[in-house]
Amino acid sequence: DVPASKQRDYAQGYAKDDTPIRMKGGVLSSEAYGVRSTAADMTRFLQINMKMVRIDPAFQRAVDATHTGYFQAGPMTQDLIWEQYPYPAALQSLLDGNASAMILNATPVTRIDPPQAPRDDVWINKTGSTNGFGTYIAFVPKERIGVVMLANRNIPNEDRVKAAYAIITSLAGGQ
Repeated sequence: DVPASKQRDYAQGYAKDDTPIRMKGGVLSSEAYGVRSTAADMTRFLQINMKMVRIDPAFQRAVDATHTGYFQAGPMTQDLIWEQYPYPAALQSLLDGNASAMILNATPVTRIDPPQAPRDDVWINKTGSTNGFGTYIAFVPKERIGVVMLANRNIPNEDRVKAAYAIITSLAGGQ
């Protein structure tokens, strides 16, 4: 519960019909909903993932480990958390890899053995959403370009991916 005195600081989510909606309880909901971030936090998160700032070497190794590829599903490589695509990435590959069908349905995969070491020449991304909120983060380490989208409504993944693609390809010189 958010105290009345702090309501103005609370991010209000909105359902598809534009009605206000609150987050619902569930497995790990307290842990997930307890995370609070600022634009500065997300910028630093991108910088850490692209090795643009120096951090404790043990922590950097842990971050790098999340960029290790373990499974291949079409053009998408599944890391520990992230999904990655060869760069320059084709928009259709990104749309297919972030589509509801890929997320919700069983998808044939091929195990990468040995696992693929972290690479810089890839588009790395992750979508996320919950009641009334939607996110997308994408970055290209080689180009040192990334984008974080945080919305207080669940914007379709396709729209998030298209917007990020337009931003990143424009900043990278149209690749």
